[in-house]
Amino acid sequence: MTRYFFSKIIALLAGVILLIIAYFHNSNSLYVINGDAYGTTWSITSSEYIGDHHKDNIESIINRIDYVASNYKIDSEIAKINNTFKEYQFISKDLFNILKVAKEVEINSNGFYNIMLGKISGELGFSPTFNKNLIQKKVSTFDLDENNYSLIRNSNNWFDLSSIAKGYAVQELHNYLINNNLSNHLIDIGGEVIVNGLNNGDPWTVGIQDPNYINNKPIILIKNINTNFLAIATSGEYRNYNFDIDGNKVTHTINPKTLKSINNNILSVTVVHESSATYADAYATSFNAMGSEMAIEIANKNGIAVMLIIEQNNEIEFIYSNKWYDLSL
Repeated sequence: MTRYFFSKIIALLAGVILLIIAYFHNSNSLYVINGDAYGTTWSITSSEYIGDHHKDNIESIINRIDYVASNYKIDSEIAKINNTFKEYQFISKDLFNILKVAKEVEINSNGFYNIMLGKISGELGFSPTFNKNLIQKKVSTFDLDENNYSLIRNSNNWFDLSSIAKGYAVQELHNYLINNNLSNHLIDIGGEVIVNGLNNGDPWTVGIQDPNYINNKPIILIKNINTNFLAIATSGEYRNYNFDIDGNKVTHTINPKTLKSINNNILSVTVVHESSATYADAYATSFNAMGSEMAIEIANKNGIAVMLIIEQNNEIEFIYSNKWYDLSL
């Protein structure tokens, strides 16, 4: 054999080796895309390559929902609704889907979830104010006409979708990825999370922040070991709060029964849902508002997996619903 032939063989083997190395490297790689939205950050991590065209479509979905649900955009759909009272009006499919879940959670939580507290939230400094002449009624709700994608209002109270919109956006991104055969991913928008499939053959791991530390130190890890899909939502007052003129702490979650900031022993609520980030987001807020005893009662009644971190006698305690144990989290 000639030296030329040997050199060809060596070059071919080297190419094969490089291809094998590249294969194993890529098979263990994680692809990450991220950005800013909704006053926070978003990211998608996947063991499958996400092309630029997918990123463009993902950003389009995020922006679409922002122009539906944001109170900080004067031309968003919900801002226009808040600015002008109509008893009956047609709404977008996105807004209808959000309100449908909100209504169901309102009923299941015995009224401790209410998205029509926008005026109070604005007065406390947690959302923008609209028409200052509108008066907040103590009891207010809404209905939906499912045949015509329409909203029926019985008061001029303002909608505040901050407790459900990010969950809905995470769910819409998940649906997009699944429809495009990207089934192994972790989606995060401001702490609202979906994990699906595997992380290079292993379960995804999500850390739940210790509410006593603001450095993102995890207090517990959740893995999708026994299920393909998990939606995870956490609600707590350890980050989002203000102080009134007397120096009292004012939290962003409002008790619909008192129309005041919540005041209970819950430090953090984590809901894990097997099918919907929208439900997980809304239920987390409702459990935070109602207090630990009722939260566990309602969670068990509705088959919701929830973990409460509470402060009892200056000590941290963990309380779990029955469904949490069923999922072996």
